Amino acid sequence: MTQHAFETAIEVRYRDTDSMGHVSSPIYYDYMQSAYLEYMHELLELSKDQKLPHIMVKTSCDYTSQAHYGDTIVVLSTVSKFGGKSFEMDHEVRHTTSDGRVVAKLKSVHVMFDYEGQSTYAIPEEFKTRVSNFQGMS
Repeated sequence: MTQHAFETAIEVRYRDTDSMGHVSSPIYYDYMQSAYLEYMHELLELSKDQKLPHIMVKTSCDYTSQAHYGDTIVVLSTVSKFGGKSFEMDHEVRHTTSDGRVVAKLKSVHVMFDYEGQSTYAIPEEFKTRVSNFQGMS
């Protein structure tokens, strides 16, 4: 990731692991969602009791190495693409050890959403500007 990424540190809990002793595959989606929420609440300066103005509509994950109970990992999140009403995010999960190896790469798609009207809407320029300023996008 060449842009400045939002970093969310996570300590792997025992309940996150499976019978083989490594983080269970569905847990990475929890890590991604936590990272997305932290990034967006901070970026938009919204308290955590406020809804974000977009919803997650699609996710995917590629697993590249293992993480275990007690490991500390970091999720590096960036907005990678803007559409008319949606935006895509990349989330790279890395070990915080000296090797910094990649554990998983996830993608998510989000759509701007008006909860009251139950409809989508165009991405506001202010949102694009905040993301660009934080990530150092040109």
